[in-house]
Parts: sequence; C-alpha cells; structure tokens
Amino acid sequence: MIALRDSLPLLRQRNGECVAIRQDWLCLCLYRAADRAGYNRWWLAEHVVASVAVFLSTTYERNVITVRELREIVLAALQAIGYAEVALRLDAVVPPFELSLSEIAEEAGLGYELAFFRLLEERIQPALSDRACAVSINGLQLCVRKLQSAKTWSRDCTRLRSEIVNFLRGRFQQADLKSEIILTIR
Repeated sequence: MIALRDSLPLLRQRNGECVAIRQDWLCLCLYRAADRAGYNRWWLAEHVVASVAVFLSTTYERNVITVRELREIVLAALQAIGYAEVALRLDAVVPPFELSLSEIAEEAGLGYELAFFRLLEERIQPALSDRACAVSINGLQLCVRKLQSAKTWSRDCTRLRSEIVNFLRGRFQQADLKSEIILTIR
C-alpha cells in the first residue's frame, strides 16, 4: 500500500501529470474569487480549503482527482456555507506554474545567454497557454551568476538580471491571457 502525502489524493492536471494538491494555491484561487465577488481579504478562504482537505483525506476514496472534480468539490463547499457569489467567480483551480531559471541556465551552458533566452521562451509557453492563476519563477540570482560565470555580483550581472525580468514581463504582457496572472520572479 502506498501512503499519500497528507492523505490527500494527487491532482491530475490537464496534461496528465499528477502533482500534490497545494493548499496555498487553492487558497489563492479562493482569495481571488472572493475579491472579485467584493470580499476584500476574505477570512474564510483558509477554512474552506481546510474543509476541502478534510473531505478529500477522509471521504474521497480515489488516489487521484482531476482539476474539474476538485473545482466541483470547492464549489459545493462554497455553496453549502452560503457564498455562491464567490463560487460564481472561481476560475479553474489550476496549480501554479513553476520554473527554475538556474536549471535553464545550467542547461544552456555557462556564458550562453542566447541559448538561455531561447530555452526560457520554450519553457514559459505552457504558462502562457494554460489557465494558471499564478506563475512562480525562481533562481534568478543563481541563474545570472551562472550565465555571467561570476563569483561576485557586477554591473553586467545587474544588466542581465534586468534583461531577464523585462523579457519575462514582456512575454506575459504580450500573451492573450484569459485571466489575470500573479507573476513572481525570485
């Protein structure tokens, strides 16, 4: 028998990949829906997510749940507590898209900025085409140091860091996104 983390089923994404259900992103989806419904800093989001987690760990019998099924469970919880207006504004509960810039820099090779930007363009395409509500891009400092082959930070590092951030912001601004995305670059 295999024990699932936190006794929660795995979430099967649209591409077929199974990932752990992250309660923090589910909470973020609820905060965004509540904000659109007129509830600023909605205090019940964490409680709804906790209730859904308890349901999934104690009552849900399968080891895998689809994004659609998870959304239906969250909607039912919202309607049961009288917040149908939040349920109406809940987008798909797609997990955040995560990307490591330092891994891309490693793959591109030391000093190969052009190869890095080509790989970065390829890797962010799923975030631009899917309905992710949050995109987390990390490893910026390490990435810049790898590409610059620098042990200490320099003006060239600052320039490259700005280029990468501007490149990412530009790609997300140009994309025809269906909903607002929270972009975090660290």
